[in-house]
Amino acid sequence: MKVEITEKTENPMLKRTELKFFVDHEKAPTPNRLEVRAQLASQLGAPEDLIVIEKIASLHGKQVASGIARVYSSKEQLDVIELDYFLKRGMPKEEKKEEKAAEAPKKEEKPKEEKKAPEEKKEKKAEAPKKEEKAPEKPEVKKEG
Repeated sequence: MKVEITEKTENPMLKRTELKFFVDHEKAPTPNRLEVRAQLASQLGAPEDLIVIEKIASLHGKQVASGIARVYSSKEQLDVIELDYFLKRGMPKEEKKEEKAAEAPKKEEKPKEEKKAPEEKKEKKAEAPKKEEKAPEKPEVKKEG
């Protein structure tokens, strides 16, 4: 697998480098994000955890994939700008499982609301009488012919 960076743009406002690249994956399926991220990190000399791969797509009928990636200058900048699903998408499966396990106890802590008694609901219905309106009748049109 060869990774070739075709376009490299510095974005000083967001403190990141935006990349467009091609991956030559001869006689193999489209490489996963972790493999491509490792290759980009070795070529750029940047830590893997500061690289986010937005997209990888194979070109039809070819053993070449194109992609878009971003390399951030710091972890704080990456956390502020990138959406959570981009960060989760680039994680190894073990880390995803650990993160889900950490989120599970948070969901259990929510207090449950008490259900209202059925009598209270009936009282509210009785208080608000329904307005019945009849739709205006349409005059019948006689057809000649």
